[in-house]
Amino acid sequence: MGEFARFMDRIRNDPRVGKIRFSSSFLEDVGDILDRRGFDEARLHIWALRGREDLERQILPLLLILGEMEKVRKIEEERAIGKYILKNKLGLLIE
Repeated sequence: MGEFARFMDRIRNDPRVGKIRFSSSFLEDVGDILDRRGFDEARLHIWALRGREDLERQILPLLLILGEMEKVRKIEEERAIGKYILKNKLGLLIE
């Protein structure tokens, strides 16, 4: 099993992530920041939003997902892949 497949399995099977309905605009914002500025800046952006009630349930799961993404060498090297996953494929991973 490849690195990417293991990443997908970890996300699918993590009870802290499953069944969370993510805001598409939130994922888009985080994906853009991830692509342009990297994982640390994306995390800082997420933490800065933790007081917002509409995003409260999404913050921890998204931080966990970013942590798992960072373990995948290809995603860390080409952050645009992480952006693509967040913006287009995250719903498929956790359904």
